[in-house]
Amino acid sequence: MHTTGASTTRPDPVRCHTLVIGAGPGGLLAAIRAGAPSGGVVVLDQGADIEDRIAVRDGGGDERQNITSGFGGAGLFSDGKLCLSHRIGSTVAHRFPPDEVEARQNAIDQLFRGGEDAPLQGADPTTAERFAGLAAAHGLDYLHYPVRHIGSDQLMRMTSRLRRRVEQAATVLCGHRCTDVRPSAAPGHRWEAWVLGTAWPEPLPVYADNIVLAPGKVGATWLRELGTRLDLPRSAAQPKLGFRLEGPRGFLDPLLAVATDPKVIWKAGPGGAEVRTHCVCFGGDVVPAAYRELTLVGGHSTSEHGQDRSNTAVLATAGVDVPLSAEQVRDLVARTNEVCGGRVMAQTLGDFLAGVPTGGTVEQAADGFRPSIPDAVTGNLAEIFPLQVTALLRDYLRRLAGLCPQVLRERNLLYGPAVERWSDRFEVTDTMQSPGRPGLYLVGDGPGLTGGIIGAAESGWLAGDAIAAALHASV
Repeated sequence: MHTTGASTTRPDPVRCHTLVIGAGPGGLLAAIRAGAPSGGVVVLDQGADIEDRIAVRDGGGDERQNITSGFGGAGLFSDGKLCLSHRIGSTVAHRFPPDEVEARQNAIDQLFRGGEDAPLQGADPTTAERFAGLAAAHGLDYLHYPVRHIGSDQLMRMTSRLRRRVEQAATVLCGHRCTDVRPSAAPGHRWEAWVLGTAWPEPLPVYADNIVLAPGKVGATWLRELGTRLDLPRSAAQPKLGFRLEGPRGFLDPLLAVATDPKVIWKAGPGGAEVRTHCVCFGGDVVPAAYRELTLVGGHSTSEHGQDRSNTAVLATAGVDVPLSAEQVRDLVARTNEVCGGRVMAQTLGDFLAGVPTGGTVEQAADGFRPSIPDAVTGNLAEIFPLQVTALLRDYLRRLAGLCPQVLRERNLLYGPAVERWSDRFEVTDTMQSPGRPGLYLVGDGPGLTGGIIGAAESGWLAGDAIAAALHASV
């Protein structure tokens, strides 16, 4: 199978031991750990290879699709936070002893960094306990865990090295999109995937004994449709909806003094309503990101933290009072994108609290910092979100200001929508197999099992080790 050239000659079907769909952290660790003979593992991703992704960034091209898809996954241009705790980033970690989970995480951390230095932050339990007590006084919970902040610049270098490591274990095919997965009709293989490549006009089969589904958040909708066709057990997504809050460089300092990625959580009621901070980016950027045809906001910062601004996501779940489905959130984002001509919306915090639209340009609205997305469309996020979600977000910001007063600066900016957890949560065994589907593995954020680089990578590690163990047992 080739990824370049103008020929449309139909190639022969590919046969392999293990096919990995998705070249993010989960898929790449599955490929590295699978242990199949030379040529036995194929990794494909619909996005560009790493050097092409970096070239788009360096060349100033449209990054909305580039940020979410391609070799390295969405994590490649993320803030680069490696969360090293069994308490965060995975829905399956609780099945294993904490020391076993953290041993895997530390091994993944060393593999990713490849000897490159990055300080571990948030390792002081005394400071964390003091801050947790202060948060509790404001009705908030603080979830503490150590984080190694890599930064998007270091992360690109590390992923380039990881690309060379993956080549030793697998054939990598970027620019190839999987259109379907089904039980194989061909003898000798359990599964077949239909793949559309860059050099021919129609899907072709790839036959495999094992398939690892690791499409990332960008592939969550495709995976939901595939899960329906294959009747894979899962529970419906419970999306978190909100915005990125941006202000001057030091406006989040009281939070960042205790941890580089503080999780401050308000559990608003018995029905599961909750609001939290997510992915704090000190001295970083808010960025638009494409998920299929939708444009959302994300955030990242380099290891230099060189911007005059900082940001954090603020995300709400309304619980049983407003049980938003993934489809409803997709419709909300699509309507917002349509109003904004495919761009994201921005509003000052003062206008959001008052429930009035922001007018003029983003640069006119901001004060004390240069806005990350000057071409965002000013408007009224408070009108777009469901009433209960807007009320939760407003209440939370006022509570958070008890810990960090500068949160309530009226000329801080909100960019939206921001969405997390809109993947269905698929059921898996301890080896990440779909129950009753031998050889079909689900890993990472796409099947709703993880959140973040380390959690996704660990799920891939588990799947790869299971594939290697089965291969060894059959020899």
